[in-house]
Amino acid sequence: TQRDFSEQTLKNFAFNIGGDVVELPAGMMGFAAGVEYRYHEGSFRPDPIAASGETAGIPSGATAGGFDVTEFYGELNIPLIAGATLADLLEVNIAARQSDYSTSGSKSTYKTSALWRPIDQLSLRGSFSTGFRAPGIGELFGGAAREDFTFLDPCADYEGTEGTAAGGRDAAQPANIQANCATLGVNPGLLQSNPQLSSLSTGNDQLQPEESDNVTFGVVYSPAWSEGVSWSDGITLSVDYYDVQITDAVQGISPSELITACVNTLDPLFCVNTPRTSSGQLDTVQNKLQNIGSIDASGLDIMFSYLSPETRAGNFSLNFNATYLDEYKETTNNPDGTQTVVDRTGTHPQEVFSRAFPEWRALTSLDWSRNRWTGSLRIRWVDEMIMASGNTLDSVAFTDLRFSYNPSWASDALTFTLGFNNVLDEDPPVCDSCGSRNMSAVVHDLPGRVGYIGVTYQQQ
Repeated sequence: TQRDFSEQTLKNFAFNIGGDVVELPAGMMGFAAGVEYRYHEGSFRPDPIAASGETAGIPSGATAGGFDVTEFYGELNIPLIAGATLADLLEVNIAARQSDYSTSGSKSTYKTSALWRPIDQLSLRGSFSTGFRAPGIGELFGGAAREDFTFLDPCADYEGTEGTAAGGRDAAQPANIQANCATLGVNPGLLQSNPQLSSLSTGNDQLQPEESDNVTFGVVYSPAWSEGVSWSDGITLSVDYYDVQITDAVQGISPSELITACVNTLDPLFCVNTPRTSSGQLDTVQNKLQNIGSIDASGLDIMFSYLSPETRAGNFSLNFNATYLDEYKETTNNPDGTQTVVDRTGTHPQEVFSRAFPEWRALTSLDWSRNRWTGSLRIRWVDEMIMASGNTLDSVAFTDLRFSYNPSWASDALTFTLGFNNVLDEDPPVCDSCGSRNMSAVVHDLPGRVGYIGVTYQQQ
């Protein structure tokens, strides 16, 4: 019987104050401020059998560590104009926070945002903010965990004499790759002994915090003609643009990219983490989390909602939420001062660090209520992606169904729920870059239909 032990502790002390502080011509100015202290501590100790890899074949590493943080913060909400022509409302929000981490030092962040409602049916909003994220316990102190991945060593049969049928390649590698492989001590006819290679990922207590600059702006439209009519009680449409630029991003580099970088450059920074056996075969790739450089991401969030009037069958609402990823670029700083830029948009990398970047995702829900009954039908859709192998990971939709009942004899305190996730039993598409699971656990459901029942009691 395998017995793992884990413990997490969070101690939190906070003081907050807020309210209206002064009346302006356009309304009351709101104020909020506070101070907070948090202490995080966590540990994980695997069963000795699991630590040796004798259970699932993948060793599990121990983790232990902790840190504390003290933060001060304040916010003002300032109404500037109200009830004017082309300015039904104009308000500005200003916020600031000072954070002091025992592991990552001190940093100040701030946010400014504005809301302009030229007419009561239309709102325009925008914000600019800075971000600061200190590494967590797992990122700082995480023990070694092995992951297997499928990849052809660039130095395997680098002269192209054996052919793919024999586990080699049909064409020779470029001359510089051949020369670098020879320098690494690899014989020309080396065949990779196993199509699967192993990587060991670990935390890194030298990680620096991530910082970011974030810009958003959008529009919300709620037309008056959609309210109180025979077919509608209201329609709302919103579109928001976001642009996030993260520096010192905490990320694990794909082990295949580490191997490729070593073979391409012979740089010790890469090659020390991609060791080889005396025969030239790749050994376990050593892959610590690190501050890779920067991430630039931008896209759109789209929302549509519809509320029906009351009917004999009940009330209905339709909600559609979608996000479009326009760009996701990772920039890695190289030791020679150059940078490597990889565009992840629309791709599914090898799942060593559980990441996926579909261009589109959407969630559509149809909700119903009548008397003491409620129901919900949800459709979760994920766009297709290009895998590390070059093949396409198909798009897929999962359907969820849920019903709830609130009996009158329980004075509205009791709710019974019955639901099914993936009620149509849709199988996730096959992912040939996801290791032995052959599916993406990042964006897709595990195979099978999941049913659940629940009882909730809440007394006001």
